[in-house]
Amino acid sequence: MKIGIVGYGKMGKDIFSLFFDKLHDAEFVVADLSGAEENTAAVMKSLGKSLKRKKITEEQYEFKKDSFLFTDDISALSGCDAVIEAVFEDMAAKKELFAKAAAAVSEDCLLLTNTSSLDIASVFADIPHRERCFGMHFFYPVKLTGFVELNVLSETSQSNTGKAAKLAEAAGKKSIVFSGEYHIYLNQILACTVSHAIYLRDRFGASVTELGEALEELFPVAGPFEVLDSVGLGLMAGSPDSFRIERNKGLLGYGFEKMKGWLSEGCPRETMNFLDFMAEHDNKAGADCGEAALYMAALILNETVNAASGYSGDKAVLKEAVQDTLGLAGTLSDCCEKYGIEALFAALDELYADTGFGSYVHQDKSIWEMLLG
Repeated sequence: MKIGIVGYGKMGKDIFSLFFDKLHDAEFVVADLSGAEENTAAVMKSLGKSLKRKKITEEQYEFKKDSFLFTDDISALSGCDAVIEAVFEDMAAKKELFAKAAAAVSEDCLLLTNTSSLDIASVFADIPHRERCFGMHFFYPVKLTGFVELNVLSETSQSNTGKAAKLAEAAGKKSIVFSGEYHIYLNQILACTVSHAIYLRDRFGASVTELGEALEELFPVAGPFEVLDSVGLGLMAGSPDSFRIERNKGLLGYGFEKMKGWLSEGCPRETMNFLDFMAEHDNKAGADCGEAALYMAALILNETVNAASGYSGDKAVLKEAVQDTLGLAGTLSDCCEKYGIEALFAALDELYADTGFGSYVHQDKSIWEMLLG
């Protein structure tokens, strides 16, 4: 197999590293505008270390050292079986790159975008043979997350979706398929969780630190504010129109407006700056956040139930993917049992009465019991 990767920034580098480490018989072409010599040297240095530490055999080393090419020439993608685009979130840039890639490869080469926010149908609007076009969205850091989203178009063929799923599986990832308004769904529920945390901060009159500490029982590794810190306000503070599920637009809009306010107050857009900024501008208020975990669990469980109700795929896989993406301490069913449906419904009813946000409207108890029991 020959895999092309377009873009070698944070995401592109992680995606290349994942497949390069896992697929010992694959070839790679990495197309980027600069750094070919430096990137080649870095990979060779890493290979040398792997050989010295006996992580790869001499035979694998000999193959791998000749199995990759860094180039600024898109035409070098010729012969690839799959091309994964991982450049910055700009529609014009992605459309131009795919137009060039499509001209370089065969008509059955998979063309995959890693976009986390743009309309996927628009990205591929001008590309012929759209049955091979769809999204393959990885989360950052790529090696620490268990799922890959396959965001298919109406034209995407089932056989090509299957090829991408096998590719993900070979790299040690599970795949989950989404379509239509549920494109990039795991990113949507992650964004809802962050916006909900921002709302709860205001509701309880708490600081980011206080609320974060109150949510540690749900998020043992990284809570919503740590996620916001690692992604950066610049990317998170986009338009709620990036996500097309109508019920969540009110909550997402609330969070985005708050994030834009922090940007206007001087919080840097880049990653790993938000928590430092808030530590200086968001003093502890001594707020009582004792019910914060209940209110957070209510949102997560409600959104998952709403999504699963209309999801045509394996609902168990969807629930597992949500748990993995959010980094929850236990399963969704465990979470529901811990807090109890009645308490969760009471929290949701209170939240909806205070905000009118569709994210807090819940279905009947019987639906919850069927999907979370």
